[in-house]
Amino acid sequence: MIMTLLSTLIGVCAILALLLGLLPSLADNWPAAFLGGIRAHLAAAALLFSLSLLFLARSAWLALPLAASVMMCLWVWHLNERTSQSTIMAEQDRRRLKVIEFNILRTNRNGAEIARWLEEADADIIYTLESRPLADELSALSKVYPYRAGCGVLVSACDMMVMSKFPLDRAQFGSMGRLYHNRFFQAAISVNGTPLTIVAMHLAKPYFDVHQSKELRSAAARLKKIEGPIIVAGDFNSSLLSPDIQSFLMQTGLRSYWDEPRTWPVNAPALGLPIDHIFVRSPAYIERLDRIEDNMGSNHYGLEAEVSLPSLADSGISRPANSQ
Repeated sequence: MIMTLLSTLIGVCAILALLLGLLPSLADNWPAAFLGGIRAHLAAAALLFSLSLLFLARSAWLALPLAASVMMCLWVWHLNERTSQSTIMAEQDRRRLKVIEFNILRTNRNGAEIARWLEEADADIIYTLESRPLADELSALSKVYPYRAGCGVLVSACDMMVMSKFPLDRAQFGSMGRLYHNRFFQAAISVNGTPLTIVAMHLAKPYFDVHQSKELRSAAARLKKIEGPIIVAGDFNSSLLSPDIQSFLMQTGLRSYWDEPRTWPVNAPALGLPIDHIFVRSPAYIERLDRIEDNMGSNHYGLEAEVSLPSLADSGISRPANSQ
């Protein structure tokens, strides 16, 4: 009796996980977008429950949910694979940039510690979100990163901020929707003569109705007008398995690193989600992408990437990166 009840319960859980994992492919609304972001977790749960059910009941019919679970796992793998960058041949003359993305958390009290870490990191481009804790550290940071947008430059708010060792040309903030303002940033830089567009984004949470979907459509419309290599970084509040993120990447030609680190929540990183991203568009290429080991009081882990660019002669670029 107990085994029958247990088998029934596990079977219901397996079917529920399968149905929830299938929903993002059938519906176009915020619950589907939210569930799409956790498809890897749903696929793993369906596989675990299906294996447990087959072990307990030992019926040939129970191989069906197991087969469906395996198919879902393969589908999740396909979604990740199609949005991952293609492997390139090693080239010695590619210029390498150190890029950092970090949602600091506006109420974080460790601003001085984070600022010291950023100074010592000696990055080329830094994207910070919810940057208020760094407001008192800007003078010291400007000695290492002389070019800045945000926190008093272009906008007064100390929320989204980009710091760079390269001059920020045609820098501008914008809004992607009505919920939040100035959560989109775009600028052009020149790296040894190669034009590069850098973009920062901070999206609404997927369960805030349809705001995230609208923000992504707005951002995609802007990015599709840009030619040449792009580095996009920020807090997307969704994994790339979300159908909206998938559509955004396919429309813009942006691609991800094949193994994105999980950045949230910080108290369970092994079971967490990669909701902070660094995307690139060819010929930019992510050589390495790591999670910053210490969250330093934030509710997100930051990301540290090595992005490479070919020389201008090899890039095939004939016009500025931010040409409209």
